[in-house]
Amino acid sequence: MFLSRSLSTSVLFVSLSSVFATLYADDSMNNWTRFRGANGLGVLEDCSVSLPWKPEQVLGQIDLPAFGNGSPVIWGSTAFLLCGDQSNADRYLVAVDIEKPRKLWEKKYASSVHKLHVLSSFASSTPCVDAKQVYCAWGSPESLTIKAFTHDGQEVWSRDLGRYETQHGFGTSPIIVGDLVVLFNSQDAEELPAGVEPGTESMIALDRSTGATVWETPLKATRVCYGVPCVTTINDKEAILCSSTGSGFFALDAKTGTPLWSPVPSIFEKRVCSSLLHTGSLLISTEGSGGGGNILFAVKDDGSQEEVYRISKAAPYVPTPIAKRDMIFLWADNGVVSCLDAKTGSTHWSERIGGDVSSSPVILGDSLIGISRLGVVTILAADKTFQKLGEVAMEQTVRSTPAATKDRILIRSDEQLWVIAP
Repeated sequence: MFLSRSLSTSVLFVSLSSVFATLYADDSMNNWTRFRGANGLGVLEDCSVSLPWKPEQVLGQIDLPAFGNGSPVIWGSTAFLLCGDQSNADRYLVAVDIEKPRKLWEKKYASSVHKLHVLSSFASSTPCVDAKQVYCAWGSPESLTIKAFTHDGQEVWSRDLGRYETQHGFGTSPIIVGDLVVLFNSQDAEELPAGVEPGTESMIALDRSTGATVWETPLKATRVCYGVPCVTTINDKEAILCSSTGSGFFALDAKTGTPLWSPVPSIFEKRVCSSLLHTGSLLISTEGSGGGGNILFAVKDDGSQEEVYRISKAAPYVPTPIAKRDMIFLWADNGVVSCLDAKTGSTHWSERIGGDVSSSPVILGDSLIGISRLGVVTILAADKTFQKLGEVAMEQTVRSTPAATKDRILIRSDEQLWVIAP
């Protein structure tokens, strides 16, 4: 499984997900610094934007230079997001003022046109941001690029991490862990066209000030996976958690990249598109395909990958599950939404909301929010009893996940960034 040295599985695992949600990347209610916000949990306890919103709450609909599936990130009054031109693969990093909604600046970079999944884009990655810089990544067959910029758009450093092999396009996102920018460089090694060499998979950590490689841990490449890592602690060590088809559930020392669990056979047989969710003493991840057969696995968080339960009915493939208290919510690609008991996997309720879905749900306060590709925003009670609170029809294509602060909700469509206020 791992190609580098691994440690014993008999480690003391201390679950500190809620602590790490605020410890890394200076997350607060004024910032949404990575895909799905603080530690990738997708939860903001206090948001003053009333839901469903009324037309007058839409402060701005900022036109974007090109479209994409990646989400915005937020630092204070500024949002950052990637765009990609589907005709020539030009990539854009765009900054937007969300207090008085307007575009502040954009940076454009040429790239090469290559094969994408029909639902993908040349900007399916979400940046990450800290108090000084914003970091973004994109891939093409020739190179995997990651760049750092100041908040006013000055390029600080740029790295070419080598060839990137996928049949679906680049779609994972960097995160900040302490002084590092960490990227899961997952690539295809199976089902490739004749003559194409398998890609090389790894987790890589760069110094966020200089872009220099601090460590890189090789991983087993099978099918390209798109999950974004999260952070916890294992045996008093800062640890990066992730899941993939080739390596299963795995944990790396955040300082050195050393695997913290002994390798065991991967539980996954299909592609892992969603991000790992760590809740209580369980690790949650899903596998699937465009043709169905999706499965959610819940395993113990001690490195054994011992299965506690699995869900095969209405399990999501692309959308990432989300947790609140002792509940897990699944918003499946086919529009079926379920509330599960987090410990046992038993179903509290399951309802067909409808619509094809690529966006991952978020929870703002006590509201569970999901968006269909046709831009229908559905608001449900994040509760063990099903309750639909309302919906809003944006009448635009939406494949991205919302971002939020205490007084703003941001939703990116193919053409615009919507800024919604209390």
